[in-house]
Amino acid sequence: MKAKLIVTALVATFSMAVFAQTPVPNPVQEVKQDNKDIRKDNRDIRKDKRDIANDKKELTGDVKQRNADQRAENRDIKNGNLAGAEKMEKRREQEQREINGDKRDLSKDRHDLHKDRKDRNKDVKERNEDAAKIK
Repeated sequence: MKAKLIVTALVATFSMAVFAQTPVPNPVQEVKQDNKDIRKDNRDIRKDKRDIANDKKELTGDVKQRNADQRAENRDIKNGNLAGAEKMEKRREQEQREINGDKRDLSKDRHDLHKDRKDRNKDVKERNEDAAKIK
């Protein structure tokens, strides 16, 4: 009795899988979806480029500030003002931490840009293959 029930369940499962097959997608719809994906990837690429430009600008400002703090620290040491030199050193160290953070952000944005370009190129390839199926 159990064997009959198990066999019936297996037959029902396999027959459902055969009848539940998804229809073949329309090549035109595939191309439209691929174009949508490409446009999204292009938006992501433009955003990543803006982020990179902003990070570079911020990095440049932080480097200038750090260098100014270094010059002030050197001037204080030269004049014998050790308390002022220590204060400038702490400011310079803080600026260096900000610079390091900006460099990490810049690296992450460059990585994201590379990934988005790779995704877009893959989508373009798929779109071209789908377009070749249209008759």
